[in-house]
This record gives sequence, structure tokens and C-alpha cells, in this order.
Amino acid sequence: MTEQIAGTLAVVDADLFAVITGCMTEIIGDDVSSVAKEFQTAKSSIIVAETGGFKGNSYKGYDIIMSALITQYVEKGLPTIPKQINLLGLVPALDVFWRGNLLELKRIFSELGIQVNAFVTPFDDLDSIKKSSQSVLNIVLSDIYGTEAANVFEEVHGIPYVNIPLPIGPTATKEFLLEVARHIEIDQEKLKQVLQAEKTRYFGFLQNVAEIYNDMDLQRFAVIIGDANYSYALTKFLADDFGWIPYFVAITDTLDEIEQAKLRQRFTDIKQELRPTLIFETDTSEIAAKLQKQLTEESGDYGLAVSPLFVLGSTYDRDLAADLKAGFLSVSYPITNRVITDQGYSGYRGGLHLANDILTAIIGSR
Repeated sequence: MTEQIAGTLAVVDADLFAVITGCMTEIIGDDVSSVAKEFQTAKSSIIVAETGGFKGNSYKGYDIIMSALITQYVEKGLPTIPKQINLLGLVPALDVFWRGNLLELKRIFSELGIQVNAFVTPFDDLDSIKKSSQSVLNIVLSDIYGTEAANVFEEVHGIPYVNIPLPIGPTATKEFLLEVARHIEIDQEKLKQVLQAEKTRYFGFLQNVAEIYNDMDLQRFAVIIGDANYSYALTKFLADDFGWIPYFVAITDTLDEIEQAKLRQRFTDIKQELRPTLIFETDTSEIAAKLQKQLTEESGDYGLAVSPLFVLGSTYDRDLAADLKAGFLSVSYPITNRVITDQGYSGYRGGLHLANDILTAIIGSR
């Protein structure tokens, strides 16, 4: 390891290096941190993250890496900036829209005069990460992921945090901003102006397709298959803003009972009459079987009672949609049938993009 680090420093010019461990190193108990400390210089920082595979999946790895940055790289004792916050909880790559989602939230906050550290967008740099301890609040855009890192932030740097789900569309985004305003100082008049301007823009564009939506009867029963972050966010958007009926939701992450209970509680925020069946299942074939079983049980003498259907899931769920003769849009990892650059579904503009993608998927298949 000493030779590897020395060789890397000799040929790679960078300001921050990360040493991540594997299962064998973890089992043997090598003192990786001591080796890395020997190479710390004023020019190059080295952090160590213990990422043995038996500790969990890539979602867990996100919290481990973020915690390493927070404890070993973020500066301590800096003065607080009242109008600065950090965003946590969206896992790069596993949230295929992470760039667009974070950039849209940064845009909205900038309208309110609030500076945001999002850590992982193309426009975040090492200096902003190093000085993220100056923030007044950490917002975790998840009920599950990023909370461990937020706890470390609070312990090491004294920054409190709040869990608020990823907001998609006008209803969730308004609720999101109003909740943030309960935790940090935001000019109330400016907040009202921004909310009104964003709402006007959203419906100004959406009204152009409202007539098509009604004339072509584009309302659907929705089947949502995704991770712990997107399953609720998509359900809320479809129920509150899009006029669809969420029918069946499958959360595909490996979660313990406490984490599952958190998400079940979150879904109680959905109106009772629109609240879908919620299951936790990692096996695609099992999800299909449970959905088919429910559909069969609820079918009447004249065929499928729940129709037409539309599936929002990963590329793995295309076959399920085809079997159900349902519409389909890939919105969760993995996605292999779309190119994702700066697209995102968060906020007002993200909700508009999602509405556009869903309607395009339906109309394009006619």
C-alpha cells in the first residue's frame, strides 16, 4: 500500500485522494489510516474510507464516503454563514438523475438568496466541500440515505439536519420550501414571490397539454417500482399534481424493519383514497408475481378492473409493462434505454419534465 500511494502521488496531480478498503483489508485489520497519514501534505489531502463489501451495498457506501469527507477533509471551526445549506441523500449514479435534481434545487434556493453545497454536481468544487462546515443546516433528501452522514456532520461540526423527501412537482416543492423555512431564516415575502413565479411558470406550460390530456383520456393507474427515495416522490407527484391513481408501489432496496417502517409512515401522507399497495421486494419476478396476484384478485367478470395501467420503473420492468399491455417509462436505476445528462425530476421544472416524459411515452406508443 505504501508503494501504491507513493506511486500514485508521483504521477497524479490532485488536491484530494481517497483510499478505500476492500473485504480482505478489513478482515485482516490493516491499519490503513496510519499508512495514509504518512503521505499527508499541505498540497494533497488523503482520506480513508473503510468500504469492505460485507458492510453493505453502494447506498451504504455513499454514507461511508460522505462521513469520511466530513470527518477528515471538511474544515473545523469556521464561522457559520446563515444563508448557506448542504444537500445530502441523493446517491450519484444510483439516482440516475442526481445531477439534474441537485442543480434544480440549487437554482430554486438561489432565487431565495440561499447558497447550496450539493457536493457531487459538476459545479461543486473541493473548496466548497472543505468549507461546507459553514452551513447552517443539512437537508437530507431521503428518509434513509444520507442520514448517517448528517449525524456525523452534527457530531463533528454541530450542524443540525432535517429529513425532507425529494420534492417533485408544485405541491411537493412548495411543501419542501415551507418546511425548510421553518428551520432557517428565509425572507417570507421573497418566498411568496418565488413560489408564485414558479407555480405560474409550471402551469403556464402545462396548460398547453391539458386539453390533450382530457381529450385523449390520459389518466392511468400507476405502478411504481423504485428505490426508497423515488418511490414516495413519484407517488406523491402522480397523486397530488398529475391526476393519476397510484395503484401499486414496490420499493426495491434492501432495508431493515426500522427503515421499512419509516417509509410506511411516509406513505401515510398520501390521501387515504389514493394510497397504493406498498411492498418491499428486491426480486423483479416476485414483484411481477405479487402485482399479477393483486390484479387477478381485483378483476371482475368482464376482465381487468384496474385499467389502463402505466409502469414507472427501471429498464428491468419493461417486460412487466409489456405483459400488462401497459405504458412504460424508465425512471429508476438501472436505465439502459435513455441517455441522461442534465435531466432531473426535482422541483417545479423537474415535475414539468416528468409530466412531459410520461405523456410522450403514452402518445408515442399510439
